[in-house]
Amino acid sequence: MHRSRRPAQHAAPQRKRLWPRIVGFGVGGVFLLGIIALGVFVYQAISVASNLLAAKDEISLVLDDATSGDTQQVVEHAEKIQDMVEDANGKVSGPLWSIASAVPLVGENVNAVRLATQATHTIVEGALPPGIAILNSLDLKDASISDGGLDLSPLRDAQSSLPDISDAFDSANETVSSIDRDKLLPVVDDAVSSLTDVFEIAAPALDLAEQYLPNMLDLAGAEEPRRYMLVFQNNAEIRSGGGLPAATAIVDVDNGKAELADQTSTYSFRRDLKVIDPPDEMEQLYVSDTFTGFGNFTRTPNFPTTAEAFDSLWNITTDEHLDGVITIDPVVLSYMLKATGPVTSTDGTVLTSENAVQGLLYDAYQRYTGEQQDLFFGDVAARVFDKVADGDWDPVQMIDQLVRAAEEERLHAWFPREDEQAMVEDLEIDGALPTSNDEATEVGLFLNDYAASKLTYFLESSLSLTCDVAAGTMTTSITVANDVPVDGMTSYQLGIRNKRYSIPLDWFVLDVMYFAPPGSEILSVSPDPDVSWETRTGVERERNVWSNRFFVPTGETKTMSYTSTIPAGDLGPASLRFSPTVTDTPVTIDDSCGSVFAEASAAE
Repeated sequence: MHRSRRPAQHAAPQRKRLWPRIVGFGVGGVFLLGIIALGVFVYQAISVASNLLAAKDEISLVLDDATSGDTQQVVEHAEKIQDMVEDANGKVSGPLWSIASAVPLVGENVNAVRLATQATHTIVEGALPPGIAILNSLDLKDASISDGGLDLSPLRDAQSSLPDISDAFDSANETVSSIDRDKLLPVVDDAVSSLTDVFEIAAPALDLAEQYLPNMLDLAGAEEPRRYMLVFQNNAEIRSGGGLPAATAIVDVDNGKAELADQTSTYSFRRDLKVIDPPDEMEQLYVSDTFTGFGNFTRTPNFPTTAEAFDSLWNITTDEHLDGVITIDPVVLSYMLKATGPVTSTDGTVLTSENAVQGLLYDAYQRYTGEQQDLFFGDVAARVFDKVADGDWDPVQMIDQLVRAAEEERLHAWFPREDEQAMVEDLEIDGALPTSNDEATEVGLFLNDYAASKLTYFLESSLSLTCDVAAGTMTTSITVANDVPVDGMTSYQLGIRNKRYSIPLDWFVLDVMYFAPPGSEILSVSPDPDVSWETRTGVERERNVWSNRFFVPTGETKTMSYTSTIPAGDLGPASLRFSPTVTDTPVTIDDSCGSVFAEASAAE
């Protein structure tokens, strides 16, 4: 069978397909570019993190240098911070970071770092330069008070810079506030949190500085001369507010320069005039001469009342009002001497931070009597004033010591002008009894010496608070120890009024005042008072008060406890306030009160 043979069909030559290669190379190129971009981004991220961490360390150094007053170091560290943050901000403001911010899962974290960096840059660029300028002009490390005066021009200049600093912090805070922190990784959220912590600390401080710097200038006599009364309280004869107001200094201030205009004592004023007229419910809490005698105005623990009494007495005496009243005690004086160094009185007595309290509250009564004591106290006050006025001391250390005194309720101030008084209230040196439990639930236990002695130099005390939630009550106790030596007390130190009760002259005779928290009713006191007919009850600053007279024998301790109802409503953290003595006063709040009061913040 014949089969025809057809020629074989050869396949046509195939054309090379370029598009897969083009696509492949394109994808590979994009992938390669992506790898490169990712590498660049990672490098930038590491660089940003490194710069920000280094800047954070430098900021810590700036804060330390600013606190110590080393302005030269502040400037050097500030320049490094600006360079680091400028570099970091330049990187996060680039296109890679904008693109990365849109990537699912990681985008929120990238965006948070970007915004946090930009916020930091805003602060460094907008707040750091004027802040450095202020520090340079103030130059705390080299500041001095020449001829009793302080140059006010740097403070005046600071007024124009503070708004710029506040604006920078506000802008940065607004940037960070836009971050959705619920979607952040813990490590990123911690970093953002550390930044918001700065805002929370800085914002109130800046607001206070901007608001009250004009007041500070006014207080320093920038606009017109001012006259202040500085009251020295004597803890050896304890009072609710601290001690007997044994002496005062009248200080005139004009354009930053202070002069000691006059010195007064208990016997410089009339003692037969009632200087203020408190409500009956308050007046009945106190001995009848409380608001007529110069030495008794501190029986109330509410310092504004005490200050108003001094101002009224000054007005009655001179037909002028004071521009303010400030009070300290010998313990504060000892703190101040840590900054100024020792002073030497006319009789050769050298007073240091270590011996000032004993020298003024014990040794003086051993060495001098009557008028000689007043002369000694007046001389010491003048020497300390001169020491402060010559300016040869560390202002940073002085500020630290005064802050310590304020925290111990030994330093209080009152000013008749409303804006200036608002400032001391914000600074918490007004010494006023609170009338609500919003910020803190304050319980007060105060001591007034009734023996007219100088024995409470040897008084030690401690306070405690316990709660009975089921009964709805709280019990506040004060334990007082009488450590008066058996021998060696002078007649001036011993209790003048003790003979009325036929008790030894070295026993304490104390009017113990219990101030219940606002909204609390007082139920009982234990043990029974030693002088029951001197029990006084009333209301001061809208708070129920009991005053009871107790004896504390030499070498013994006595605990006096007051029980009152737990106030209704939300209660701020428990706070126990007391009369400051020459020693520390331990305070204990029992765990039984844990569910009653809000927890105190770390700042408290």
